Amino acid sequence: MRHLIVKSLGILGVALTLAGIGTAPAAAATTTAANPNAPVLAKSARSFPLLTDGSDPADLRLVQLYNTKNTRDIGGYRTADGKWKIRPYQLLRSDNLSRLDADDVKTLTDKYRVKSVVDFRTPGQVKSQPDVKIPGATETYLSVLGPHAYSDGGGDGDFYNQRLNFGYSAITGYRQFLNMMAVNNGGATLYHCSSGKDRTGIATVLIMTILGMDKQTIVNDFMLSQYTHRTVKIDWISKYYYDVELNYGSLQNYINTALAISPATQARLRAKYLVSTDGKNTPYPAPTTPTQPNPTPIVPTEPEVKPAPKPQPDLAPVESGAADQVTHPKKKAAKVKVLKTKRLKTKYHYQLKAHKKWFKDAHLKHQKGKTPKSTKKWRLLKSEKVRIKHKTYTYYQIQDHSGHTAWILKSYVTKK
Repeated sequence: MRHLIVKSLGILGVALTLAGIGTAPAAAATTTAANPNAPVLAKSARSFPLLTDGSDPADLRLVQLYNTKNTRDIGGYRTADGKWKIRPYQLLRSDNLSRLDADDVKTLTDKYRVKSVVDFRTPGQVKSQPDVKIPGATETYLSVLGPHAYSDGGGDGDFYNQRLNFGYSAITGYRQFLNMMAVNNGGATLYHCSSGKDRTGIATVLIMTILGMDKQTIVNDFMLSQYTHRTVKIDWISKYYYDVELNYGSLQNYINTALAISPATQARLRAKYLVSTDGKNTPYPAPTTPTQPNPTPIVPTEPEVKPAPKPQPDLAPVESGAADQVTHPKKKAAKVKVLKTKRLKTKYHYQLKAHKKWFKDAHLKHQKGKTPKSTKKWRLLKSEKVRIKHKTYTYYQIQDHSGHTAWILKSYVTKK
């Protein structure tokens, strides 16, 4: 119990620090490479060591848009061993897209081929400043601060003066984001918040850690937002690393355990976003296929699936057809074969039949229980046709307005 309390306090410390209201006095100045003459806060007063701000405005890698201040291509960053680098035109970090004009949209569509947009803002911020849509790109909403903030729409100045909810919503949101990035196909992914510095900054810290950049390179990228007329402080990222390392040993272990990003998913991310630095742009080696096939879970002979005994809660986000987190059932499992996967573009809202069983993915792994009585509105993301014991079923991947997803039999979904 004491261990759990210590971890909770550590994560809360990360939240308060990112909010600018951590253990260090609010009026204390910090030392940065941009201002070497600034007074240094005594270590005993702030109780955690400061990292070094070695950021250089020449490294901004800004995407040339007219109506955003902090849109950057993180392509080109090298791994700690210098052998690999992030592919350019694949990963864009940004502030909000509410003021894009036709030229900006054309740049993101034609030059960068953006096919996926991930918005970390709260629903209130999204409503007050909705993104300008990018043709052909899917939009995913993952509020890492929970359903709302006290000053939605008030701008970052007001927003980050209050307490950040850097807990369950952040863990599950970043987890879903990283898993989703591992299976995105074609084009670039653009992820953003309001100013492109805090929520987006931490997302970039996590990505670059998995891809193998060293800590100083990651910290420098976080601090580059100061050259785009945004406020960032070395204290914030220092406290983030300090609390994570205090409770988990390293940021990599935090990704492995707290975020529960599987080794296979991390290997897919490296294979997808890294190329060699030898001038040949050789792709990073893809993860090898296991020599023994993963066992498949028990599935029903009827369309409704029998629940597994005492199912454990599953916080991991949905991965389409992902097979790297398969559980090991005690009984011999029936074979499940995915015949076809299709992305859906629907303009309608759907509701679910009550008391029907849903699952983590179309392989019928990790049952989530039964659908509630309430008539929530859902939208369809994907469909998968699967064969189970010589019978064919169609499953829909559905998403509610808060971004929660699940798989369910097509026959259990009705048009609103």
